[in-house]
Amino acid sequence: MADQMKKGIFYLSIAIIIYILTFAINLPDSDLWARLAVGSIFFQTGHVLQHDIFSYLPTKDLWIDHEWGSGVVFYFLARYLGEWGIFALKAFILFAILILIIKIIKLQANKDQGFAGVFYFIFLGFSLIPGIASLIRCQMFTYLFFTLWIYALERIRRQENQFIWIFPVTMLLWVNLHGGFLAGIGLIIIYAAGELLNYKNPLKYLGILALIIPATLMNPYGFELWNYMIDASFMPRPYIQEWQSISLNGPIHMIGGMKIHILAGFMIFALLTIMVSVKLLIQKGKPDWTKIILVTLLLYLSVKHQRHSEFFVLAVSGLLYHQYVHLFDPVRKFIKNKLSDKTDKVWEGIKYGFGYILLGAIFVYSMPYLSHSIIVDPMAYPVGSIEFIKQNNLSGNIATTYNWGSYASWKLYPQGKVLIDGRYEEVYPDVVYDAAMQFSEHQGDWRAILRDYHADVLVLSKRSYSPADVSNLTDWKLVYQDMSSVVLLPKDKIKSLYIYPDYKNPTYFKEDFSKKVKLD
Repeated sequence: MADQMKKGIFYLSIAIIIYILTFAINLPDSDLWARLAVGSIFFQTGHVLQHDIFSYLPTKDLWIDHEWGSGVVFYFLARYLGEWGIFALKAFILFAILILIIKIIKLQANKDQGFAGVFYFIFLGFSLIPGIASLIRCQMFTYLFFTLWIYALERIRRQENQFIWIFPVTMLLWVNLHGGFLAGIGLIIIYAAGELLNYKNPLKYLGILALIIPATLMNPYGFELWNYMIDASFMPRPYIQEWQSISLNGPIHMIGGMKIHILAGFMIFALLTIMVSVKLLIQKGKPDWTKIILVTLLLYLSVKHQRHSEFFVLAVSGLLYHQYVHLFDPVRKFIKNKLSDKTDKVWEGIKYGFGYILLGAIFVYSMPYLSHSIIVDPMAYPVGSIEFIKQNNLSGNIATTYNWGSYASWKLYPQGKVLIDGRYEEVYPDVVYDAAMQFSEHQGDWRAILRDYHADVLVLSKRSYSPADVSNLTDWKLVYQDMSSVVLLPKDKIKSLYIYPDYKNPTYFKEDFSKKVKLD
């Protein structure tokens, strides 16, 4: 009975962690609007768009939307369940990931090894925040399938080959939900190579590859998806923060007034992993080449691109948990030797209860910040400026920033088309993309895009563009501004009377995620 109660309390704590992670961050990601638009159009037309309709710049002949399935799922949930559908999806994915990591930890355990406590999963949740730091993102499907595949591969390593069916079945979903399916193929190759070096037969892993590669062709684009994925994998992304190498200078969280590096959890996992590696080298134990290759490659990719740090955390948190625990054996033995039998029991109780006490404190601290509704933050999006354009029926080409392009399309299409948005590698030729991003990021000859491609409206970020920049656009006049942006119109198109929406009106901070995108 006591064990059942402990188990129940533990899983209740996991549910609380998921609850906090789900509702603490409710800001829509800048790409979500494009995904919802694709979903809306799919429900209206029954097919996936092959050509871009949202930008006024020259675009590729074929729009390969490697996340089209995510857009359909997001829009379906918003349409039938409202914003709670989106929250429920995020909570389900997080729950599935944590349960899979629990199962992976159990697989690695010997009979005398304990199980991870609540404190570990609090820390794991914190470490996952960089990848889930928005309402929902398409790559969360990749995080789920990546963790599932590690679990299944670990079962297969134990000769439980009945799990092989998981790979082709989930690949049919993965390849249509997110381009991160390449990570799954990489996993299979790593396990094949690692098991070969472990003097074990790699043929079943090669057989899995033979099953999943044809499954990747079950998408709206066929072989063209692979051509796109190969190009995208090697594409430089100098303007995208999460694709840059890790910097100790940031970005940062602000937690309780303290500045904490957003990748602090990853860094601690990386440090623990290095300590485990050094210990194993000293002990000269039998190497597990599968884990060595997987962990080393993921650590390298994480340092090279911040975005990959999530994969490292997902892999090592399950596979190396028991090795992490053994690092602290000398400390535990020292404390135990210093304690009497009675104080030892007290110490064990404190250890057991610490995670629950910490979780309770985090929950109480978080409660004022948890929101059960989705708010479009006017500091993050040009809420007032877009309303100004909409209410005054300004139409044509709207030049705005990369982060705001999808939001502007969602709110204004077909009234207006945008310059650039987060679908950059999918839609825009490299030369066009580079020119548009110079305007978006206020770099280089950022005015060139206005000379080369006609714009009817400018929506500029106050963070990137100064009043001096605005005044230097001599052919344009500022007609409206909100908390984060300004609207400029050509001087020869200025009218005498405009509607000026109150950008502080909370009505504009809400959004109908189930609305239909109007088609031309």
